[in-house]
Amino acid sequence: MSRFRAILFCGLFTIPAMASADDLAPVALNSLSQAPTNAASLHVMNQRGEVIGQVLRIQTDQDGRPAALSFRANNGSTVVISAAATGYDGHVLVTSDDQPQIAALSGVHTAAK
Repeated sequence: MSRFRAILFCGLFTIPAMASADDLAPVALNSLSQAPTNAASLHVMNQRGEVIGQVLRIQTDQDGRPAALSFRANNGSTVVISAAATGYDGHVLVTSDDQPQIAALSGVHTAAK
């Protein structure tokens, strides 16, 4: 019985803490099984951490998975981007500056390929 107690005692100190939604590692928006419930309150940021807009709508596919994101940019325009090009960490959506419509909002110029 003492061996069981030792295992139990050691286990109490080695069990990692459960991760909460606040600690969610960034994931591609299209990898979620459904759109975030708080989508209307989310900001959209570029990769430099600048807020470039506010979510209008997350379009889903036939299975309910996020497929596209539309947001109102700070300049008043509506921008639509793929959910695959957007990361989500539980608080904000982050999109890549290498997309032309995001580069235009961010003042980042991409080189012609």
